[in-house]
Amino acid sequence: MKNLLLLTLFNLCIVTGFAQDKAIHYSELQKYLPSELMGYSHSSDPDGSSFEMNGMSYSTAIQKYGKGDSEMDITIIDYHGALTMYSAASMAWSTGMSFEDADQKAEGTEIDGFKGWQVYDKKDKTTQLMIGVKDRYLVTIETQGDPQFARSVFSKLSLGKLPE
Repeated sequence: MKNLLLLTLFNLCIVTGFAQDKAIHYSELQKYLPSELMGYSHSSDPDGSSFEMNGMSYSTAIQKYGKGDSEMDITIIDYHGALTMYSAASMAWSTGMSFEDADQKAEGTEIDGFKGWQVYDKKDKTTQLMIGVKDRYLVTIETQGDPQFARSVFSKLSLGKLPE
C-alpha cells in the first residue's frame, strides 16, 4: 500500500511538472488593447473571457473601435495554457497555403517577423488578419478596407510587452 501511494505521488508530480502554465486573465489581456489607434477609438467597453479545464486554459480580450462610419475589431487570445489549440490554429501558416476565388483571397503572411494568415473579402472589402505572437498569442484584426491597413494596425500595436 505504501509503495502504491509513493508511486501515485511520483506520477502526480511528473504530470504536474508537464502541465502548461495558465493563460493570463482576460482583464489583464484587455490592458494590451489600446484606447485609441490610428484615429480609431473605443466604440464600446472591452469584452473578454477566461477558460480553464483539466490544466488547460486560454483567455480572450476583444475591443471594438470606430472612426466615422468605419469599424475595426481587435482580438487577442492567449493560448499559453492550451498549446495544442494554438498549434492547430497556426499550423496552416507554415505550409505556404493560399486560396483565391471571385469572393476572397486568403494567404499566409509575415509582419515584423510574426507569421500569420490574412483573408480579404473582395465583395465586402473587408480584411481579417490573424498573426501569431510569441508562440502563444493569436491577434486578430478585422477591418474595412484593404489588407495593408490591417497590417499597419498590427504594426502599431505594442505586442512586445505581452508576457512570454
